[in-house]
Amino acid sequence: MPPLPHHVANWLSSGEEFLAQGNYVQALAAFEHALGLAQHSCHPKAQVLALQRLGYAHLEQGQPSLSVASIQQAIAIALEQQNLNDLYECHRQLAQTYKSMGFFELALQHLEAAEVLRGSLDWPSTPAGSTAIDAGVLAAEVFQRYPRLGEQGRDAVTLLFQSIVEQANVGVAIFQDERLVYGNPRLMQWVGYSSQDLETLTLADLVAPGPELDLTTLGAVAAGPGEGQLLSKTGHSMAVEIYATAVDISDRRALVTFLHDITAAQRMADQLKASESRYRSLIDHVPIGLCRFSVEGQPLDGNPALLSIFGFDAIADLLQASPIQPSSPVIDQAQPMLWRDYLRQAGTLKDCELNLSRSDGRNLWVRVVARAIADASGTIQYYEGAVEDITEIKAAQIALQELAMRDSLTHIYNRRHFIELASQELARSARFNRPVTLLMIDIDHFKTINDTYGHLVGDTVLRDIALRIKTNLRQSDILARYGGEEFILMMPETDQTQALSGAERLRQMIATTPFDSGSDPLSVTASIGLSCWPANPDANAPLPHINDLISKADLALYRAKHSGRNQTQAEAWFYSVSRSTKT
Repeated sequence: MPPLPHHVANWLSSGEEFLAQGNYVQALAAFEHALGLAQHSCHPKAQVLALQRLGYAHLEQGQPSLSVASIQQAIAIALEQQNLNDLYECHRQLAQTYKSMGFFELALQHLEAAEVLRGSLDWPSTPAGSTAIDAGVLAAEVFQRYPRLGEQGRDAVTLLFQSIVEQANVGVAIFQDERLVYGNPRLMQWVGYSSQDLETLTLADLVAPGPELDLTTLGAVAAGPGEGQLLSKTGHSMAVEIYATAVDISDRRALVTFLHDITAAQRMADQLKASESRYRSLIDHVPIGLCRFSVEGQPLDGNPALLSIFGFDAIADLLQASPIQPSSPVIDQAQPMLWRDYLRQAGTLKDCELNLSRSDGRNLWVRVVARAIADASGTIQYYEGAVEDITEIKAAQIALQELAMRDSLTHIYNRRHFIELASQELARSARFNRPVTLLMIDIDHFKTINDTYGHLVGDTVLRDIALRIKTNLRQSDILARYGGEEFILMMPETDQTQALSGAERLRQMIATTPFDSGSDPLSVTASIGLSCWPANPDANAPLPHINDLISKADLALYRAKHSGRNQTQAEAWFYSVSRSTKT
């Protein structure tokens, strides 16, 4: 059977909401729309579900005849598809509808049909003998609410009731004056008593109630289910679920009870509980955080490792926390996308890194391996997965990245990273037709400084010059150590006139501020060569490679060096400017 179409499931869900609110008109409209979509999709199961919901809605609205018509349509489709599960549910629903209309014989006939179908089903969720319980309760209601029902009608109800319960897989017992007056074959088989023992047995002889079941009040009103132990003649006991209702039979009060064997279910529940306990113990001791969170990112569950990662002391604190909100909604993948969309494919494991915050506000990087869990209609219900704290790993990665792109002596960018950033900036400038200038800065007579004062002083001079230049730049400017005593600087949004003025300020700042040599103040000068693109803002200049711009600036620096040093020279992209300024 193909899964329920998503759009049909949505309309069925909307109808259920309207039905719960008592808005029957809207509920009927939603279910009818779902039926139309199901018919258009040629999906029999969806059609049956929509017709069943229509039946419920019509009955709630006080239109039982329309309810019967809807359910009969559903039965016809289920018969055509030979779907025994749907037939079983439809016959039970139709029995309840006929019961509400007072057609008790019809109701019992459909319950009998449901019981026959149930015998053909391999469906653990259907309690054995559940239709027998329905039939018994219905018969009891007939005797209780309709004492003047004709003898023929009461006999018909009694015969149908007996035909079902005599073959039922549940125990049926009727008590009057606290004595057992009837027990069906299944009950007598369980307890091991003979028919001669009937009148000597009481409810207390047969049933040891559970803590939630009070035998003294059982039967005062319709009750069930409650749990207890059925006691046999040999002293053995069996776990049972007990339903009971009180009726008047021949002007005498009677208690009709139905006992459903839940030994296997209880054993399975105990095994499941033990399994869940072992599973919980396992996840509680796993060092990786395990979690479940809603579609909105709200935490739903987590193990101790997860609490530790996020800085919570108790699971209640986690559940009350704000929804997961990464610092950026976009994850860094080959094709960046919203992280929730990335996780949305149901059943598929997804791996991503998210930047979050701990409960104390500290920054937190986590690696999340998660999958979306969806219902039968494909609607995502929640996410589940593993969370690993990678904050230290991320910090180490960032530190390594910083080391890879920074000069170890001056801590400004190195040549390789400068080329990368400057190439991007040059492409941006070309795209928007904006000027950009590149400066080559060389320390004059640096070898003499090293030879005279030593390499440690030379290193200090390089660090100080890098710091002085950096503190006099804009945030958008890109500074790097190009090699040896050379620095390189890119100034976006800067034409040649502005660049010459800025370069002169830097040159004069270096020349007029002495450096510490460890003894006497040390005067240092620098030569600067610059190139600007485009040199003429009106020119349709082709985009150069960054190395072309560097070569032009290097030519200008060469002229500055050979023109006496401590000066600035500019090399335009289309022509040379022999302009120098010297202090």
